[in-house]
Amino acid sequence: MGDGSEVKVLIVGASGFLGRALCDVPVRGLHRVPAARNPRPPFPGSDCIRVDVTDAASVAGVVSRVRPDWVINAAAEAGVDQCERNPDLARRVNVCGTRNLIRACESAGAGLVTVSTNYVFDGQAGPYAETDCTNPLNVYGRTKLEAEAIVLASPCHGLVVRTAVLYGYRSGCRPNFVTWALESLRRGETIRVVTDEWANPTSVDELAVFLLGLCRREFRGVIHFAGLEFMSRYEMVRRICRCFDLNADLVVPVTSEALGQTAPRPPGAGLKLDLARKLFNPALRSFSENLKRMGAEMRGAAG
Repeated sequence: MGDGSEVKVLIVGASGFLGRALCDVPVRGLHRVPAARNPRPPFPGSDCIRVDVTDAASVAGVVSRVRPDWVINAAAEAGVDQCERNPDLARRVNVCGTRNLIRACESAGAGLVTVSTNYVFDGQAGPYAETDCTNPLNVYGRTKLEAEAIVLASPCHGLVVRTAVLYGYRSGCRPNFVTWALESLRRGETIRVVTDEWANPTSVDELAVFLLGLCRREFRGVIHFAGLEFMSRYEMVRRICRCFDLNADLVVPVTSEALGQTAPRPPGAGLKLDLARKLFNPALRSFSENLKRMGAEMRGAAG
């Protein structure tokens, strides 16, 4: 247990994009313990526990040793096309990994927060509430939906947080959609961006604060958390161009079919935030405001 009134939270997948944000966003009263399959900077080797969610013994050993009050599962195979090409890998990480974590949490008496996706919906009738029917179109969405069922069937305190299109900046992390578009346009490259995939893009920092806050709440079940504004990927990039004064003529609008992605995407899989706003009233900024903050962070990192 954490010292005094602190809640001890084990962050699994700590070296990834969301995991990094979970470790460094300013939230008081939490003792955060990072764990990852391949610890990478900014964690010195001694500061990040090695854990492989696909290895039940590895997971059980870490959870037993740390004895957290909560585990946040930010480990995932989230490459949508990669999941389609390698469904066995997607299942090992997203489904079996979640099962290993929930069993370890049951044994340790810990709660589990797992992160899911708007891709559990088919995008025909969005935006979606938590109670709307799911119908994933791709392997990624199906494995995340299976993971949700594992958490919700467990006797331990389990939470599923669905989110959409994470963006933000963390040095050394793989590009997300926003940083990919931004850096490509800054290099003067022409990019093709779909006009028929809509969602509400989510600040990784805002999501991290929300997830950590749940570790002090009694809520259990499924809840949606995403950005305030619904927009297409194409509109996202147009706003990036306006915010950073980039050449919008480099952005070529295409349909999802014309782009030829391996995995089908839901066209309108935005998430309704009514429940989160009613219960927790999270502080949310506009997409443009978050872009400006992200730009300042990138400038700061560049020195």
